[in-house]
Amino acid sequence: MHQQQLIPVPGLTRVGLDDARTFALYLDCGTWRASCPGCGFELAEGRHQDRVERKAARRSCLVCVDVA
Repeated sequence: MHQQQLIPVPGLTRVGLDDARTFALYLDCGTWRASCPGCGFELAEGRHQDRVERKAARRSCLVCVDVA
């Protein structure tokens, strides 16, 4: 089974929005993915960047919460 590597997309910062962001945003083969920057747990995925950002902003990482 081939495992894909997620590559961060540089230059996705927007003034006023990215300061409070608590997730990492990646573009993987045409699919946007938001994951926890601490452990990599996937918070949201989708085809539209803005929808994935909104969905990930409403979720907290289940892995990091259980560890804490």
